[in-house]
Amino acid sequence: MSERTSEPSSTYVYVLAMLLGAATGYVNVRVEDLMLTAVMVTTFAMFLAFLRPEHPWRWAVVVSAIIPIGEVVAFKMTGQKLNRAGISEAILAVLPANAGAYGGAALRTVIRELWKPKQQMK
Repeated sequence: MSERTSEPSSTYVYVLAMLLGAATGYVNVRVEDLMLTAVMVTTFAMFLAFLRPEHPWRWAVVVSAIIPIGEVVAFKMTGQKLNRAGISEAILAVLPANAGAYGGAALRTVIRELWKPKQQMK
């Protein structure tokens, strides 16, 4: 029988993904640095796919889809105006998010293979 590891509930991981996406959108507005946004999206998607590697594309979609919501909240809080470039950057954030998500899932698979329990020989 396989031993069940303790993994966080999917609901908690989805909520975490939404919070990380909103935080990325907020930082994108406040700092206005596209590279920082890409690094944050890649890192967050990689972390989430490492936690739940079954379908890595979903973490890229969830994190990237929430970025515009975080940007709208930041624009409302700061009083700045929305611009098309920021919204386009948020939509294109799905590309580095996919790279990070599949990288995180691959890393989890490699770690599972390297440290799987040894089977007893008969």
